[in-house]
Amino acid sequence: MVGERFAYAVSDGWLRDLASEPTPGEPWPCLRWDDRLLDDQVRFLDAQRELGVDYNVAWGLFVSRSWPPALREVIDGQREARLRAFVEAAHARGVKVLTGMGVYSWGFDEIIAEAPSVSAGDPHNMCGARVEAWEWQRRVLDFVMDPRWGLDGISLQSADLGGCRCETCSARSPAEYHADLLVRCAEHVRANRPDWVIGQASWGMRLDEPGELEHILRIGRAVDYMIEVRERSAEVGRRGELVRQLECAFGSVGGVFVEPPQHWDRLRWFLPCGLRSARALSALWCDGGRACEYFYRPFANPGEEVSWRTGAAILSSPTMPPEEALAQAVAAVYGVTGAEREVLRDWYARAEDAYFDRADFLVGQGPLSLEPLVWDEDPGAAGPPVYLLERMTRQARREYRRALAGLLGEMEAMAIPNAQARERTLAALAGALRELAALV
Repeated sequence: MVGERFAYAVSDGWLRDLASEPTPGEPWPCLRWDDRLLDDQVRFLDAQRELGVDYNVAWGLFVSRSWPPALREVIDGQREARLRAFVEAAHARGVKVLTGMGVYSWGFDEIIAEAPSVSAGDPHNMCGARVEAWEWQRRVLDFVMDPRWGLDGISLQSADLGGCRCETCSARSPAEYHADLLVRCAEHVRANRPDWVIGQASWGMRLDEPGELEHILRIGRAVDYMIEVRERSAEVGRRGELVRQLECAFGSVGGVFVEPPQHWDRLRWFLPCGLRSARALSALWCDGGRACEYFYRPFANPGEEVSWRTGAAILSSPTMPPEEALAQAVAAVYGVTGAEREVLRDWYARAEDAYFDRADFLVGQGPLSLEPLVWDEDPGAAGPPVYLLERMTRQARREYRRALAGLLGEMEAMAIPNAQARERTLAALAGALRELAALV
């Protein structure tokens, strides 16, 4: 039936989250944009076209952590050429490109240092009550809205670093404060680029508190879609009610958001999670949700591609059984058909359960880090495997190691048409087993 799909099926991530090679020695987030990354992006866009994921939110097109006061310095001719190539490749595949944008926070450290009057003393957050702060935020918005970049929209985040806590700003409730900032930015974008799609992701914001509803609804009148990162409204049974009151599409990040480790070899881990993402998206659909910012995965690891494809299939076919979405994903990645497809589907389901049945991760409650996003001891080095160390007991790790060893033996005995995908899967399983052997 026409229209029976998510209205805003959006892939999302920092530039290198989908990269086929790591960037050891560089602090997160690294924005190195080379030919290999562009090839990885095009491959990812091909999968988006195939599965009907019509939007792509890219963080890091221009800056990582800080806009320079001279905004034009963020992009030279070579980077502009890569940006143009990426946007043109997306458009050729029917995909619209949105830029991620910090609102009054994330990205303003240099500006705050250069123009202290924009802040009430916070080195990371501009003050929501100061005219000078709005002038800088407006300049950044105007910069990314320049038609020369070819972009199609924006995803706004105001709360991931909290906010200004001066006397004036803290007099408002959290949702009221962030609504004031987000609506101001969204209205400016709408007035200048009525053709643009405007999304909003609620990192750091709560959408489930009844006393804040009027401010959440105010945001919903200004944007096209709203993403609840931690699915608290579903947890307390209020998501369906909230969806019915909003004037914009409502969504999530797809249940399981695995943070791609910037510093790790792409075959160091094997952690499929697509079935849980698909189930979470099916539940979102049943509650009336029609949007998702579904995060990038590095397809160099076959388990990551299978996971991404499984959830992405629900975005265009939301009533598809999650198990069928998983079966289609393994068929696409490994070339299996018939009975072999069902065997590999069931193998993947058991591989997923092997981790999540033993770990303390709760689906829908935020990101799952493999290594620390930023390792304080050495921000440029590969961090420890926190998904094993902090999410599992010692006994659970022993059991998980045995389960993975059994799964590896089963995979070795399978007839897989795509030999390269099979070998890379075996290598990823071996990588995870080495990690566990060093810990147990």
